[in-house]
Amino acid sequence: MTGTAREVAGELWSIYRMPVVTIPPNKPIKRKYLADRVYSTGERKWKALLQTVSRLHEKGRPVLVGTRSVEASEHLSALMTELDITHRVLNARQDKEEADIIAQAGGAGRITVATNMAGRGTDIRLGPDIPDLGGLFVIASERHESRRIDRQLFGRCGRQGDPGSCVAFISLEDELMNVYIWNSLRGLAALF
Repeated sequence: MTGTAREVAGELWSIYRMPVVTIPPNKPIKRKYLADRVYSTGERKWKALLQTVSRLHEKGRPVLVGTRSVEASEHLSALMTELDITHRVLNARQDKEEADIIAQAGGAGRITVATNMAGRGTDIRLGPDIPDLGGLFVIASERHESRRIDRQLFGRCGRQGDPGSCVAFISLEDELMNVYIWNSLRGLAALF
């Protein structure tokens, strides 16, 4: 079972001959999707993301930041360390600690940096009083080429009737921007 199969239903049918059946959640979803925040440079994006994490941390709200790669998670971790922001990293290099990191990620003031694929399929249980603070706050540090993977990351908050919020921070220098946007603009420029 997955919460993100509907958008790939055609592919699942054509490859595996498996139909997709939608099952409503057992509790209403309270997840708040915030508008993407777009910045001109990667440096400005990381600075704004760190300011947001710091602000949420001061309020005691747990934060999960998803990255597209191990390198990005380590870059963000280094930036947080420079600012003395206490955090845990969950990527391909912490396999043995994964369950422990996820188990603690919903606690007061917890900051977890993870690749988008790390810890999937595990509920992040919220600590006491965290629902009153708005629940887990999930940040995508970059959009993924697959909307489904973005939705899997955002689906880490607001589970089982808990509140939660999610937002994406995007830079015009991000890989996807270079691949899709700039190539499209070059193609348009060739027409004139």
